[in-house]
Amino acid sequence: MALRFRRITGKNYHECMELSVRDDQANCFYFNSSRPNMMSLAEAYVFGNRSQVLAICDGKTMVGALFYTPAAKTGSAWLTRLMIDKRYQGKGYGRKAMEMLIRRVSRQGAKRLGLSYEPHNKQAETLYLSLGFKPSEKAHGQTVAWLDLSPSEPRVRKRA
Repeated sequence: MALRFRRITGKNYHECMELSVRDDQANCFYFNSSRPNMMSLAEAYVFGNRSQVLAICDGKTMVGALFYTPAAKTGSAWLTRLMIDKRYQGKGYGRKAMEMLIRRVSRQGAKRLGLSYEPHNKQAETLYLSLGFKPSEKAHGQTVAWLDLSPSEPRVRKRA
């Protein structure tokens, strides 16, 4: 696995929009779609915020996408979306992408990384908890979890 992040640009955004999740996973996204990247790309363009919009690539193959906001003055980075295309799920891409993101935001100065997920999305919950995220609250029906990136905390925990 030669995983890396690539910026999503005018040359590869169609490829990103074509990535999809399984039909049973469509309800894991707040706008209930099997193609969640289309909405995320539109939001990143319309709101023009500091979001990083990245393709997850294994060699030249786009296997997923990741959207995050780097740490602000508060020291907190936020993962907006992690999605792995249905053809590539179960192969370790999600875990590896999260490990890469954790290292990236830590190098960028983040003191913690936050995310949210649907409570019924046990696959995401299992991944995030195994990486050390700690659920903290519910917001808009989702579970909010944080990973402390302070030097005293392990950056990435090994799989149990």
